[in-house]
Amino acid sequence: MKIKSNKGITLAVLVITLVILIIVATVSVSISFEIIDIAEFENVKTNLLLIQSKCKIKAEQKAIGDIEESDLYGVKQYNSQEYNGWYLLSQENLKDMGLEDVEEDSYYVNYESDDVAYSNGIEKDGKIYYKLSEILADQA
Repeated sequence: MKIKSNKGITLAVLVITLVILIIVATVSVSISFEIIDIAEFENVKTNLLLIQSKCKIKAEQKAIGDIEESDLYGVKQYNSQEYNGWYLLSQENLKDMGLEDVEEDSYYVNYESDDVAYSNGIEKDGKIYYKLSEILADQA
């Protein structure tokens, strides 16, 4: 009766296994970063939609005379080229809307055009979006 000798794993099998593990790890990390980017984009989009709906209520209240312009969310901007006529939302405004954990001085609302903007911008598919209207137009 012959007994086979077990020489263990060969160097070639070990190298192939290591290369496969590196490829799997690289793909997993890449997919994870992509998922995080998508989640961040959707979070900003959701914040913009929430702000838009809350501000729309205030604009309608102003239109029917229930509130004054001073009761609208934000401080009207006059000296900003890009956001002239927009209202900059304060941390207190955002807190009133249920957005306690967002950056202050980042969100603007335009009551006339019913648009909302995120001044830091958010990237998706190589394009940077600043306004909710831009996001919705590209996703239509």
